[in-house]
Amino acid sequence: MIDVVRDEETGHFRVVTFRGETIGITTTEVAANDLAEFLLEAWEEATAAAAARARLKHGTAIIEPR
Repeated sequence: MIDVVRDEETGHFRVVTFRGETIGITTTEVAANDLAEFLLEAWEEATAAAAARARLKHGTAIIEPR
C-alpha cells in the first residue's frame, strides 16, 4: 500500500509505503495523489512483466507472483 501524508514541518506531501518509507515528495496534495496512483500502476505493470518473463523461463513452476 501507498499513502499520502502531509509533512507538518514543511507543508509538503509525502508519498509513503505501508512501512512509512518516503518514496516521493510533492508540494501539492493533488500531485502526491497522482504520483501514488502512477507508482501503483507501474508496480502492477512491472510485476506482470516479471511474472511473464519468469513463466517463459520456468513454465508452470511459476504459480503466482505476490
